Amino acid sequence: EAEAKKKAEEGEKEGEKAAEEGEKKEEPKAEEKKEEEKEEKKEEDQKEEAAPEEEEDDDMGDEPPQVDLDEEEKKKWFAPKATADVLEGAFATSFAGFSLPEKSEGFDSIVFEWQKEGAAKSYLREKVLEKKKTSRVENLTPSQWFQDKLAAFKKVFAEWQKKQEAFVSSPAQKAKAAEKAKKKDEEEEDVPMVGDIFSVEDVCDVGEGEPLFKDFQVADWATLYLRFELWLLQAAFKKDVNDPDRPSVPLAHFAFYYQRYYK
Repeated sequence: EAEAKKKAEEGEKEGEKAAEEGEKKEEPKAEEKKEEEKEEKKEEDQKEEAAPEEEEDDDMGDEPPQVDLDEEEKKKWFAPKATADVLEGAFATSFAGFSLPEKSEGFDSIVFEWQKEGAAKSYLREKVLEKKKTSRVENLTPSQWFQDKLAAFKKVFAEWQKKQEAFVSSPAQKAKAAEKAKKKDEEEEDVPMVGDIFSVEDVCDVGEGEPLFKDFQVADWATLYLRFELWLLQAAFKKDVNDPDRPSVPLAHFAFYYQRYYK
């Protein structure tokens, strides 16, 4: 009996132990099952999200979508680029010399794929002219001719100012000024009309040693100097650029060229 009881207790312990091991084995299996269910659900959600996109692709059919272009877009041969292939500075110094290849340069044959030769030359010419209107001549430097003209005018300008000062401070002119001031106090004096200044041969003597600029004030001298600068800038630009397609300084680039010549 004692042995039977002992065996029975051992059997119960082994049963409990086996039950515990079974529970431990079932726990990982349950966790694995939960993970598999999560993965399956995730895949189903992804399929549902992708389904509308596939439906949209099916609606487009085999034909590509039609694009409507306006008149300006139809005139363009190339799509506009956000980033240029060449730096603007390098392009500005070289585009004026662009040309189409010619057989005289050593080519065996030249084929114009898009347009005929005449149309291609016209297109290139149009683009170069358009670029000249909007670009600056970055490598332009004032010529010696400009420097000589400016130096000569500065010398004459200073001489004119001295001539005016000497004329106004002369005794004869002081007496005339005093007499004029006296008459002005007594009655209104008519200001004599000046004749055609463009017919004057010597601006330093328009008669009786009187200079044309005898009544010039500070603002008049400044205006005269500025007018000469503007004329000389225009003349020097045309001479220095030496390009019939650029006969004058563009207004948009006036400040740039003024600083380049009168820096």
